[in-house]
Amino acid sequence: MAKGIHRLSARQIATARTGHHADGGGLYLQVTKTRARSWVFRYQRNKRRRELGLGTASVVTLQEARERAIELRKALARGEDPMAARLARRAAQRRTWGEVCKEYIDTASTEWKNDAQAAQWRQSLTDHGPDAKLPLEHVTDAVVLACLKKIWESKTETATRLRGRIERIWGYAHYKGWVSGENPGRMKGHLEFALPKASKIKKVKHHAAMPYADVPSLMRLLRKRGSKSSKALRFTILTAARTDETVGAEWSEFNIPKARWVVPPERIKGGREHVVPLCAEALAILDSMPKDEPPFRLSENTMLYLLNKPDKLGLPYTVHGFRSSFRDWAAEETETENFIVEMALAHTIKNKSEAAYRRGHLIAKRRVLMNAWEAYLSMAARVKIAA
Repeated sequence: MAKGIHRLSARQIATARTGHHADGGGLYLQVTKTRARSWVFRYQRNKRRRELGLGTASVVTLQEARERAIELRKALARGEDPMAARLARRAAQRRTWGEVCKEYIDTASTEWKNDAQAAQWRQSLTDHGPDAKLPLEHVTDAVVLACLKKIWESKTETATRLRGRIERIWGYAHYKGWVSGENPGRMKGHLEFALPKASKIKKVKHHAAMPYADVPSLMRLLRKRGSKSSKALRFTILTAARTDETVGAEWSEFNIPKARWVVPPERIKGGREHVVPLCAEALAILDSMPKDEPPFRLSENTMLYLLNKPDKLGLPYTVHGFRSSFRDWAAEETETENFIVEMALAHTIKNKSEAAYRRGHLIAKRRVLMNAWEAYLSMAARVKIAA
């Protein structure tokens, strides 16, 4: 690079002859034989001289050219190659947002808990995210904000997850060198100034639970349907499991001879291994499932759609709500001690003396409880049981 900067004046630019005229710091005025004037930035990379065009002098002013040269020198100082970055950006213009989303999800999902998580990402981005056909560089602050505003107050939890996913995908594209600039999905110091705090608008919404007296009738309907989603819902109700525990289950977690389902800590909300004693109907459901893939490989919302969709069951309840149905049934219809029911639900026990029982899984006592739940769901019989 030539020594000294800001060498050129307006008059020199206007009267310069054919050739390259240094302004300093790698910035040159290039004048062709036809008297066309343009700005170029010269630098060396791996002992090779490179030249980057910055625009014609009739459009880009001297001051603007100098500002662009400053940014390029900063990039070089960071160890970046401005030419490679430009080529990457041009490639990104041919790369769509949908293509980048797919590539990121395919890459990241190898470390995720289960296939359902990838399905959730795809679904939320498809339903509420930027248009998949948009060129990557066109996914701007305005585009992201417009997507989020549509659901920020009506579907706050979905919106916050969507924002985080957009931020991750854009970050991935930035790491790959496909985009530059600020991340349009970033909340802190960015979107927080355009969107109200989620904690201020999020309404506490309890999971709609079916009265336990009605659950046996639902189970009869589900047994008649026989679809994969209906089997998954039956299994979830019988085991009082959470949705993600069911859809993320792997065959390796089941000990069929001992009639146990061991859910690993990383898939349990409380972060502790949870052992579920399996009743006869739960075992029969497992036996009916194909063995060449996880038993309940479904999107997390599949069971909810089965419950809620008018063309399905058309019921105003949530899958998670059946845990409350089970809890109410155990309190009303059995004499089971509270901490055993809490253990069946994989809840954290706050009482220290009761929590001491977690040193064991109390499988025998919980098996009695879960078998009684199965009997109730099969016969609708209100059976009192001893703990």
